[in-house]
Amino acid sequence: MWNKSLTYIRQFDRNLWILSLGWFVSALGFAAAIPFIGIYFYAEFGMSLTEIGLFFGVMAVVRSVFQAVGGEVSDRIERLWLLISAQYGRAVIFVLLAAAIHWHWGFWWCAVLLMVNSAFGAVFQPVANAMVSDILPTERRLDGYAITRTAGNLGWAAGPAIGGFLATSSYSSLFLMSAVVLLVSAWIFQRFLKVVHTKQQTDRFKFSDIVAIKDDPLLVKHSILIFMLYLVVAQLILPFSVYTVEMVGISETQLGFLFSLNGLLVVFLQIPITRLLSRFALTTQLAWGGFLYAIGYGMLGMLIGFEYFILTITVVTVGEMFMSPPSLTLTSRLAPTGRMGRYMGIFGFFMAAGWSFGPLYGGLILDHLGGTPAVAWFAISSLAVLSAVGYLIFGHFLPAEFNAQK
Repeated sequence: MWNKSLTYIRQFDRNLWILSLGWFVSALGFAAAIPFIGIYFYAEFGMSLTEIGLFFGVMAVVRSVFQAVGGEVSDRIERLWLLISAQYGRAVIFVLLAAAIHWHWGFWWCAVLLMVNSAFGAVFQPVANAMVSDILPTERRLDGYAITRTAGNLGWAAGPAIGGFLATSSYSSLFLMSAVVLLVSAWIFQRFLKVVHTKQQTDRFKFSDIVAIKDDPLLVKHSILIFMLYLVVAQLILPFSVYTVEMVGISETQLGFLFSLNGLLVVFLQIPITRLLSRFALTTQLAWGGFLYAIGYGMLGMLIGFEYFILTITVVTVGEMFMSPPSLTLTSRLAPTGRMGRYMGIFGFFMAAGWSFGPLYGGLILDHLGGTPAVAWFAISSLAVLSAVGYLIFGHFLPAEFNAQK
């Protein structure tokens, strides 16, 4: 068993493991604080779910644009520099957020700082995803994305458990701790990650470049379907948190446990599941993931209670493991030479838009149908079904060199 594990590890470039370590530390810092923002806004400022969702929707615009800009710029300048700078920027913002919460500066200070933090985080994501493709050959990328997701979710497993404990005494301490952890992540990248040299584009950057999606109809279809799916994926951070804590009545510590369970399941099962599914087309894996999301969130309104929420998180997390690595792998295969950053940025734009508009989508439904939670959560999860069916249809038209496992 030990020898098999060593053999597996040695298949991959050392830089992939360093990138994964830095990603784990980054996710740990981020996940300790962010899941509790919605609860803080709800309790401290008396905001409704719709109002909180609207705020996250505005933040979506910022995040989505910077996802695309970050990917586009990373085709022109050194990706490692962008990666490190984004982490330092996020750390500074988290310190300021800790101060804003501690000294009660009010909603607008928190809102603006979260917007800026979102911009830095949006730059980090497509650059890191593009670096996975820089490090690994095409045939190893599905495994590579599974490894980095496992590392990130290990951070998500530990972060909310720490955050749930700290949130009971001080929300400001969450962000202060997050700032320190993000500085450690930046140091890991700066000290140990070797520059992966790629051919950089020399043409002048134009904002019109970020709408280059119109020139690739396959990327258009993939982006629309992933946006629909992520509208449902995004329920985990805000609607799920507020629904379970404020409407059903579980504790913040129990919520932290549920997020930790989500992360731990990915840590232990992501790589085995990815390898098990590797013989299936990428669009098939994405469709199965969408159906599992629909089942998981569909159960949420019918099975009410902490023990049932454990079941919901388990089903949703398996859906997450089915769809995340193949969505990135498909994007990397669609990307022409020299445009990996652009394609990862465009993918990130639509993923972030779904991830960020999802709370508004779910919040509106829960605000109006919260009295009948089964109806509300079935309505929320319906888009996952549409996305899944869309990927099954898309798979029939997608050329095999993009869709088949290599």
